[in-house]
Amino acid sequence: MELRINNVLYKTDADYTVFQFCSKLGINIPCFCYHEKLSIAGNCRMCLVQTNPDANLTLACTTRLAPGFNIFTENLRVRRARESVMEFLLINHPLDCPVCDQGGECDLQDLCFTNGSDMGRTVKYSKRAIDNLNSVGPLVKTLMTRCIHCTRCIRYLNLVCGDDDFVLGGRGRATEISAYIHKHYQNEMSANIIDLCPVGALTSMAYTFEGRP
Repeated sequence: MELRINNVLYKTDADYTVFQFCSKLGINIPCFCYHEKLSIAGNCRMCLVQTNPDANLTLACTTRLAPGFNIFTENLRVRRARESVMEFLLINHPLDCPVCDQGGECDLQDLCFTNGSDMGRTVKYSKRAIDNLNSVGPLVKTLMTRCIHCTRCIRYLNLVCGDDDFVLGGRGRATEISAYIHKHYQNEMSANIIDLCPVGALTSMAYTFEGRP
């Protein structure tokens, strides 16, 4: 199968998604929700690419390679779309970077610097606040106002731990990650969601305010 990425010809015989093939080639595509060990969700919309010059934008993490693709990962249309997606992700995100334990190793910080806009259009917009969870175990500190709904934690707890109570509920402005039944998680693997969270919504309780990465 022959295809082009940014006008460079490549050949492959493997069944990859656009995101997987670009990652293999060292072509960086920003993404929050994708993880190679979890199911594909396509929630964050940051991995938008253009598969042909006259095609609409599509998600790199869900689109399978096809012969004749001429994929653009950094053209003007793609960059502007990513700026808009980043702006939506930051609408409700608090300015907690100086006191956030994820500060310095936060995917949202890094991608905002490389893919965000230098100005915002929501100056008079009042950010919403979400209640913190008290049911994710004694090792996980939650501040769900920072959550960007990537659902990495949900997919891990559902697929790996076998716990179906953790869900993404609500629609639009009311969207919130929570549990159907508010219980205290006793699963010994639940603290792994600390490393999976790309922002500071789920951090280590023991590490709180102990240092900066």
